[in-house]
Amino acid sequence: LHRLIRRQRQMCIRDRQTLARANSERETANYPELNMQVPDLSQYQTIYLGYPVWAMTLSHPMTAFLIQYGSQLQHKQIAPFMTEGGYGQGDSVERLKGMLKVDGSSTNRYETALVIDGNKVDREVKQINQWIHRVTQRD
Repeated sequence: LHRLIRRQRQMCIRDRQTLARANSERETANYPELNMQVPDLSQYQTIYLGYPVWAMTLSHPMTAFLIQYGSQLQHKQIAPFMTEGGYGQGDSVERLKGMLKVDGSSTNRYETALVIDGNKVDREVKQINQWIHRVTQRD
């Protein structure tokens, strides 16, 4: 049976190198330095956190954002949305929640994550609009 089950597209060397780099950066906590200005988040009830899923987990830029700004996300409604490459959200939402809890954000409310296959973003307008409507109805 194992000979009958094959990937449609074999993982190329570049894919393997990218995955190895992502895993190495995550294991060593070597996250990117952010170059951005964030407004005063206390004025918002709902925070939308969008990111791509990398190697079945939270992307490194979002991890760096949560490390730097997570303490400002206390007592918020958190609405995560993400793109993924066909393997699903992995543990990204659990990692996001765990990082915010460490920063003292145990009272946050979390919306069901919007997960969009990155290869099909242009065909998901209806799903995106439904999710936005559901989130904004709870504001």
